[in-house]
Amino acid sequence: MTSTRDNEPGARHEEAPQALVVLGQLALDHMEQGVCVYDADNRIVLVNRRYLDLFNMSAEIVQVGTRYRDVLGHSVVLGNIPASEVDALYASRIALIAAGKPFRTRQTLPSGLVITLELKPLPGGGWMTICDDVSRLARLEADLRVQTERSQHALANMSHGLIMYDADSRIVVCNQRFLNLYNLDPEIVKPGVSHSTALDHWLSRGNLPGMSADEFHEMRLEDVRGRKAKTLLVMRYDGRMVQSVSRFLPDGGWVTVHEDVTERLQYEETLRQQNVLLDAALENMAHGLAFYDSDMRLRICNTTYRKIYRLSPEETRPGTHLGELIERSMANGAFSSEYTPQQILESARARIASRDSSPIRRNMTNDTVISVRYCALAEGGFVATYEDITDREHAIEELSEQYRRFDAALNNMSQGLCMLDSSLRVIVCNRRYIEMYGLSPDIVKPGVSMREIMEHSCSLGIHPNMTGAKLYADYVERLREGEHTLHRHLSDGRIIKLNHKRMELGGWVVTYEDVTERHKAQARVAHMARHDSLTDLPNRTLFREKMGEGLNQVAIAGGAMAVLYFDLDNFKTVNDRLGHAAGDRLLRWVAARLKENVGEHDTVARLGGDEFAVLQRGPQPQSAERLARRLVDIIGHPPLLENQSVHVGVSVGIAIAPDHGLDADELMKCADLALYQAKARGRGVYQLFEPEMEEQARSRHALEHDLRGALEANQFHLVFQPQVRLDTTKLTGFEALLRWKHPSRGFVSPAEFIPIAEENGLIVPIGEWVLRTACAMAASWPDVSVAVNLSPVQFRSRGLVTMVTSALAEAGLAPQRLELEVTETALLDDSEATIGILHQLRALGVRVSLDDFGVGYSSLSYLRKFPFDRIKIDRSFVGTLGESPESVAIVRTIASLGSVLGVETTAEGVETAEQLDFVRECGCTAVQGYYFGKPCPAAEVGRTIETLNAVRRVA
Repeated sequence: MTSTRDNEPGARHEEAPQALVVLGQLALDHMEQGVCVYDADNRIVLVNRRYLDLFNMSAEIVQVGTRYRDVLGHSVVLGNIPASEVDALYASRIALIAAGKPFRTRQTLPSGLVITLELKPLPGGGWMTICDDVSRLARLEADLRVQTERSQHALANMSHGLIMYDADSRIVVCNQRFLNLYNLDPEIVKPGVSHSTALDHWLSRGNLPGMSADEFHEMRLEDVRGRKAKTLLVMRYDGRMVQSVSRFLPDGGWVTVHEDVTERLQYEETLRQQNVLLDAALENMAHGLAFYDSDMRLRICNTTYRKIYRLSPEETRPGTHLGELIERSMANGAFSSEYTPQQILESARARIASRDSSPIRRNMTNDTVISVRYCALAEGGFVATYEDITDREHAIEELSEQYRRFDAALNNMSQGLCMLDSSLRVIVCNRRYIEMYGLSPDIVKPGVSMREIMEHSCSLGIHPNMTGAKLYADYVERLREGEHTLHRHLSDGRIIKLNHKRMELGGWVVTYEDVTERHKAQARVAHMARHDSLTDLPNRTLFREKMGEGLNQVAIAGGAMAVLYFDLDNFKTVNDRLGHAAGDRLLRWVAARLKENVGEHDTVARLGGDEFAVLQRGPQPQSAERLARRLVDIIGHPPLLENQSVHVGVSVGIAIAPDHGLDADELMKCADLALYQAKARGRGVYQLFEPEMEEQARSRHALEHDLRGALEANQFHLVFQPQVRLDTTKLTGFEALLRWKHPSRGFVSPAEFIPIAEENGLIVPIGEWVLRTACAMAASWPDVSVAVNLSPVQFRSRGLVTMVTSALAEAGLAPQRLELEVTETALLDDSEATIGILHQLRALGVRVSLDDFGVGYSSLSYLRKFPFDRIKIDRSFVGTLGESPESVAIVRTIASLGSVLGVETTAEGVETAEQLDFVRECGCTAVQGYYFGKPCPAAEVGRTIETLNAVRRVA
């Protein structure tokens, strides 16, 4: 055994876990204390017989693998824990364990045993419980010190940071993940910047290479000169570890991939710690433990044993004889004895031979008392346990003091308590019970009957409309049913909960708890289940109940009821601009306005998000239309939020019962269709349901159905509109425009089918087809670009960058010849995520333009966050240049802004020479419109190029 542990580390690692399991179980089964060890998932790793016996538990239920929650459930069945307390008990203990805090508690079992439980977290996860029978003692304290380190972060699906340099050691490209990984400034670390500049900036951000800056510079230069592939582990500015792998390219450049490996390193350490979980459990036991073979030679021992006997690891090497250990510990001053080491050894041998496991008291020189037990094993050898019982000895001396403390605790309980004998006479009661009922302590004392107490309390007026005789008769009848709980409603409004438990030798223990506030809280919870937590309006559940009641009244008594369905306009913009807290304040304001303007018997509800509804009785539809007009006007003028004005409104759909039905679902559908029509009319209006709306909804559904098969049926095609520079009249490219020719409907307007495709997600495959088709066609053109519109929905779907890369590669089109047009709507949904995708597209070499600028929100923050290559001015401004001074000002401003930012500006919708001259005068750099050419099929692109080139030569 010695040679295996000292000279054969491989064998030791293989045998050690099994040996520890056997050793641990043997040791634990012979201990006076109950021990149960759990892993990090709160499943049992080790449990001894004493633990099961103390709690009268079944070994078939409480065994290795059993969850702690199931152990508590079994204890509830046995009556060890009240069922009402198990959830709170479990939550509190798991919270303390999770917080890494060892703690000690005491539990009184129905059998009368008083058990101390000491719960301790273990290093690397998991925890253990040590239980002791301290019925005759006040308390058994045992220190279990452990420092736990738990870091379990699985390594999965992590993207890598990447940076590429050319042969001149200048950056070619780096992705956003690389910049984010090291907190780098994209204005500094960007294409064209030298390796040394990037390295200096990397160091300045607090990233640590594990050596001095000069050494790191020299090492990286040497790697570059030697073109040597290198894997390096560095520390990020925030302490996280990153692994970088460099590979050199045939053209003389190189690429480095950076991966955050912090979790992986921590996970590897966690795995190592998991392998020694059992070791940790034994090492952190409060007891000393040693295992000896049949020759009384030491096999293994824990640190506590060494500390007790002042032995070093060298003195307790495996193979050391027990006699030698006794001599060494006495020589080291751990203890002294009137007996010689040899006599102590012979005494131990005799005990083992006779299988006498009774404890031996040993007084140590440091004034502690140790209890030693020798437990012989069936297969030979024995286990010795060493327990510090100093505190236990002291506790016995303090037993009388504990009785006094018990009395103090009884009278300072938050609950009232009364112990009754089998004749229902008081054995003992605490002060809280007397105070709770306002009783006289001269009457309520040991020996008095419960009947006298009840007569006394009724005379005080505590129990309304109740006599002492009736109260007592009812009480006795309930007790015949066995253990039970009842509630007393007192005259002052309080509610007292009485819990009755039988005593083993007859009689009852009754606890009294004031649950008034708990009942109020339950009432509040019931209210919350049927009301919106933000506005306190009825929620969808209560609204449907009220609607059902109203429809029944209409069906039985006649009259009419209106359902008004409200939806806020531009609410998402408030959340995005000012934050959700501001959005919540706006919703509460809207709720207040609704409640102020409806009738006393009307119902206002929040159905979810920014949707509200009102049930209104009265003459209809006149009453509903008046209310809708008033609320559209009021909500259209909201207060300032965060000291900023907000532009919101409300659209309202109205359905009337019985005109539009008496079924709740049907009525809500009608109101929803009316709301949809109101939004289609431009929002900020109300709309009464009309039967033809159902036909429109069916028509729209039919169009959506046809749209789903249009791509597969090859019903789509592209047309291309030229784009021309103003200063040279040179053709620069074409914008690809999608057209749908339906076999029976004919040409369907994009304004009709594109919104439907965006709503149902079809725009993603359709958009991919447009991009791939446009790239394939542009690849055959001369050196001009093609512009493709991207929908906001495409940014929310995964794989946009991959799809663009694939389309370019498949067509063989240079990235510089593709321009992607994005509207401000796409940036509104998730600005940061969309900007990140745009940077990835820009890194491919693709040009990016901001389409329809000047309409919508026109936030200049987008131009600051992302350097667009082009700003496209919406055709609505160009078409009104001769009529609207505001349009002239807007075009001039956008063109001037583009000039300052160094961004091209394209005016859309130029149809006349006057418009052309005007946008040129305003400073626009390019135009697009019928003046230079209508959108043409792909087959006519070549002729359009020749025509525009001829015009340019003539010009």
